[in-house]
Amino acid sequence: MRRLLAILLAALVALPSFVVTPAFAQIAEERKMGDEFVGEAIAHMPLIHDYELAGFLRELGGKLVATLGQQPFEYEFFVVQDDDINAFSVPGGKLFANAGLISRVDSEDALAGVIGHEIGHAAAHHLVRQQQKGAAANYASLLGLLLGIINPALAIGSLAAGQAAQLSYQRDFEREADYLGIEYARKAGYDPSAMMSLLRELGAEEALNPTKIPPYVLTHPMSTERLTNLEAVLGRHEWDPSKATASWRLRRAQAIARAYSQSRDQCVPEYERKLEAATPAQRPEYLELIGILMSHGEEYDSAEKYLKEAESSGRNVDRELGRAEYHLGHFDEARTRLNRVIEKTPQDWDTLADLASIDAQEGNYAAASIKLKKSVELEPYRANVLLAYARSLGKSGHEDQGMYWMGRTSEAQGASRQAIEYYKKSLEKLAKDDPLRDDIKKRTDKLGEHIIKDNAEQGGGPGAPGGPAGGPVGGSVPH
Repeated sequence: MRRLLAILLAALVALPSFVVTPAFAQIAEERKMGDEFVGEAIAHMPLIHDYELAGFLRELGGKLVATLGQQPFEYEFFVVQDDDINAFSVPGGKLFANAGLISRVDSEDALAGVIGHEIGHAAAHHLVRQQQKGAAANYASLLGLLLGIINPALAIGSLAAGQAAQLSYQRDFEREADYLGIEYARKAGYDPSAMMSLLRELGAEEALNPTKIPPYVLTHPMSTERLTNLEAVLGRHEWDPSKATASWRLRRAQAIARAYSQSRDQCVPEYERKLEAATPAQRPEYLELIGILMSHGEEYDSAEKYLKEAESSGRNVDRELGRAEYHLGHFDEARTRLNRVIEKTPQDWDTLADLASIDAQEGNYAAASIKLKKSVELEPYRANVLLAYARSLGKSGHEDQGMYWMGRTSEAQGASRQAIEYYKKSLEKLAKDDPLRDDIKKRTDKLGEHIIKDNAEQGGGPGAPGGPAGGPVGGSVPH
């Protein structure tokens, strides 16, 4: 019977009609909801934009998305600076994973199973379908519910806190997301059964500590029925665990995730114990891991000590040691190390920003602007880097562009009124044919103030297309 159920479920997943294809108007609304949610998340939700950690999640998510075929929107992945075990998706393919989830999985396979589940919710348009199924409300009220995840004050109108329960998926949608996520993970080359140990651990915690239930369990209940269905479609019993292990890349990502989301007492003693218990062959890796933890935890003296010992054992620690040396004021050594990092990984937006900071502190604002421009293009929603770019432009004689990027900084901080004022100041200084004017129009129109008339109203006045992108960006995965 169990074998027959597994065959039937696998067949169901394979059917093209299993994922509902919505009307074009609904897709447009989903995109809009996703973009608005991301805009608020950038301003109000603590996100981790670290190149290595965010890149790790985006690469894993991209492999899963690649198995879906043509999609009506681009998928974007974000890491939330929160130690709870949680992941969620919103319409339009926007997916969020807590640092706490990444730091607790025991393999990339397990993480792929969980992220695949969230992609399943997005690809099958579950949240919108659920609202339609229950004749609940329109898109605006659904967006209000979603924004309540970030900040209850952002919830629209008279939506009561109790209505947030509408965001908990119905049982049939949870099953669909499970089956789809398993299929995506398998096609991408992962072993999705690896997630069973994590889910069973969460289910046990739900049963033993109902007053302290991880958010993932609240939104994705670990019922016996659901776990049994998962076992059936996976073809694996609870007593037959996955043999997946943590890759070196995952272990590095976990050290970074814990540095950002846990207190020192929560993470440092564990790494110290592991280092003390390490064999001589293991010691260089554990030195590197604790050095990574210290560097991202801003304990630069300790980071320097551990990383230099790791380097003496043959480990390449230029990225974290270069960052530590920069913050310790050792600019020459930092520049040498960070330049070596950029030679190997030219897309590392953090290293570019660190090199730019060295340039700026030495008064070379033109060189800083060049590096910051590329850093911002690669990851444009770090308000501190946008601000550094704006200041470097201003101090290198480009005040017109500097004011524009001050506006972008204010937007990223959720300060719409201030952003508009900076955009107005930028317009006063920009050349009439500067393409930034077109982007300012798009941005201020979106912010609710039409400070530039349409070309037709101006009688064909200047305003070249092709300025910086106007919508939210956060690790897009091309479909």
